Amino acid sequence: MEDIKNQSLQAQLCRQFSISDIELATHDFDEEFVVGRGGFGKVYKGTIKIGDTHVVAAIKRLHSNSSQGASEFWAEIEMLSKLRHCNLASLIGYCNSRKEMIVVYEYMPQGTLEGCLYKGGTTLSWLQRLSICIGAARGLDYLHTGTGTKNGVIHRDVKSSNILLDENYAAKISDFGLAKVGPINQTNTFVSTGVKGTFGYIDPRYFYTNKLTRKSDVYAFGVVLFEVLCGRPAVDTSLDEEQWGLASWAQDRVREGKLFQIVDRSIRGQLKADCLKEFACVAVSCLHTYPNHRPTMAEIVAKLEFALSLQNKMGPSSTKSKISNKIRSFFRDKNLMPFCFSINGLIDVNLKEVLSKPVGSVGSLVDAGYESGGDLVHFEGGFEFTLTELINASTKFLNENPFWRTYVAYLPDGPKVVVKRILTQLSHKKFVSIVSALGKIRHPNVLEPKAYYWGRGETLVVYKFTPNGSVSSLIQSSKNEGWSIPAFGWSLKINIIRGVTRGLFYLHTQKKMVHGDLKSSMILLDEQCNPMIANVGLSQLMPATPRFRNNCAPEFVDSANATTEIDVYGLGIVMLEILTKESTYKSIHPIDLPTWVRSVPTDKWFNEVCDMKLMEENVSNRNMLVKIIRLALQCVEYDPKARPTVQNVLSRLEQIEV
Repeated sequence: MEDIKNQSLQAQLCRQFSISDIELATHDFDEEFVVGRGGFGKVYKGTIKIGDTHVVAAIKRLHSNSSQGASEFWAEIEMLSKLRHCNLASLIGYCNSRKEMIVVYEYMPQGTLEGCLYKGGTTLSWLQRLSICIGAARGLDYLHTGTGTKNGVIHRDVKSSNILLDENYAAKISDFGLAKVGPINQTNTFVSTGVKGTFGYIDPRYFYTNKLTRKSDVYAFGVVLFEVLCGRPAVDTSLDEEQWGLASWAQDRVREGKLFQIVDRSIRGQLKADCLKEFACVAVSCLHTYPNHRPTMAEIVAKLEFALSLQNKMGPSSTKSKISNKIRSFFRDKNLMPFCFSINGLIDVNLKEVLSKPVGSVGSLVDAGYESGGDLVHFEGGFEFTLTELINASTKFLNENPFWRTYVAYLPDGPKVVVKRILTQLSHKKFVSIVSALGKIRHPNVLEPKAYYWGRGETLVVYKFTPNGSVSSLIQSSKNEGWSIPAFGWSLKINIIRGVTRGLFYLHTQKKMVHGDLKSSMILLDEQCNPMIANVGLSQLMPATPRFRNNCAPEFVDSANATTEIDVYGLGIVMLEILTKESTYKSIHPIDLPTWVRSVPTDKWFNEVCDMKLMEENVSNRNMLVKIIRLALQCVEYDPKARPTVQNVLSRLEQIEV
């Protein structure tokens, strides 16, 4: 039986290590290399050899007295061999020799969420905690909806110690030893099984009935959400008895109107009231007595993202600048504000001298004036403005992520421009090299930068302003009356799809560039509703970071491994969103958009899948519409090799008559 299992796992590219490999990696299981302990045994940090490469790995050794045994060991190995998602811990291999059962994972340098919250680890900001929750929820949603397997997976041991954090504090669900596989075609499907899990996280309904459902994971995730908010364990027997269990205590405090009092003291000054209320509502809903009243993980992802958007409305002045501890820029929480620099008194910098420096030109040595504060460099084909005009312009805050903030700047007596303030620490050489290459892009469907600024404490990239927003906003806003753009009908839809594909083809073939984050919010519309791919190349300015989005290709881990196949996957998602006018996750379906479209018979696509506007227009060639949907589904195939090239996609789209 073991040989059969071994052969199966080998076929799934799961590496089998010898015990000597493991002993070498852990220095014969030296205690100095132990980085974690649990009911299963110990976890070691070791460097293991794979071919000619040495990889830092987390090596979990099952103790002979562990409550988990061979069945849990093989369950975890087989499960992780099939699953691939940026929010799941990646399996490297295993060892089953000399009565040793060992699992080898990718190493997570920031440890566990539990460790960071209340075991002496790094103190997490509220935004970090919120992002971690969203990432973990995405991983669980992937498990529940069966995206990577024929059946859904119930984790059965969701807890903060099983949420690992990589170097960028991105969440990864781990420990699948207790996981169960079950059908996903029925919402109320359950698996009859003995109760297993961790005290404090176990769903009471599961405990009393032995009926395990996906909503049991949702309950446990609700406990994790309160751990994140309160900064205390699921069970704490050092407190008064009525406060031992976090789930019941937190819910009682919320009902009593004492929500703010339970917030972890280290983050109280960081939360916006609306965000706190939304987050608490999600946590409480997860803990509902009746499983059917608990949200799905897809719904939780959407609600947490909404909470994040509420938090971001605080304005970037509420968070510390990541660029410099000596020179900072503050953008106040107003619709219009001066685009100005605030100088810390510790540094002797004459700001007027910085602002009066002459505007640079293409190819100028921007570092010539760096010691005085920096230089503004324009690219050919752009409109010129001085650094003084840019800095004195009024601005409107648009959005932010961990790597940059985006503003609209209103230049005096001139056009509006979009300014991105880069928040990550970059070397001058790397920044100029990347942005200079982007300034050479010339294509009607790609948004290229018009200028950049590098100076003390500030790194800026300036773009042309696109007045009609993004395709994402068009999809959402066109559902409402009063939309200023002409009808979002067949002609406009196909022109946007073609334009995006042309722009992507240009990047892949002419510039040898991969976007790495193509989605509908990255496609902007100019005055004539011509689509322009935005944020090209910006992924190169940020550290390798796991993706946190629904249209993430299953093999995509971070910006460092972006490929043309990943861009094609993103293109397919955009095509489906445009044709169905639905968001990436269907609100009425606990499954992703491609899975939902595939679930509908082809002969019903026009009536049940397509945007109602296309039905009202009575598109003459319905077969052509079906072909485009089929093409989009090919772009989002799970196997990257099964996806067409962007050249093939463009060739087939160009044959369509509007």
